[in-house]
Amino acid sequence: MIKKLIKILLIACLSLIFAVSSAFAQGKGKGHNKNIPAGWDKGEKKGWQSDVPPGQEKQDEKPKKKTNKSENNQGKKPKSKTQQEAEENESEITGEKVKQEAENKSETKMKEAELEKEERKTKSKTKKEKSKAKSKLKKSK
Repeated sequence: MIKKLIKILLIACLSLIFAVSSAFAQGKGKGHNKNIPAGWDKGEKKGWQSDVPPGQEKQDEKPKKKTNKSENNQGKKPKSKTQQEAEENESEITGEKVKQEAENKSETKMKEAELEKEERKTKSKTKKEKSKAKSKLKKSK
């Protein structure tokens, strides 16, 4: 009788251990971590900008409705020729201003370089004069 009771308890413990271990086992889809996207540990992630697959990056926001409007127009009215010409003129003017500023900067750099050269020359001249004066003093003593 005691042997039968021990066998029943042993079988009950083993079945309980098996049931618990299978509940915590991570198989295909079972017990998978919800923070990691499906297939994260498999294969190369091409085209991914973050840890989330493309298209699932912003799940909270509503998807934008697709329209037939081109991206350039973006639903705006077409511009008149005068407006287009004015914008082209503005872009040309700004381009010219940028060129002039670059030229001015290069000219100032050139002037600064020339001034530095002149300062070095004057310093070297004064050093030479001082050394000559010292040598004369030594000779006269």
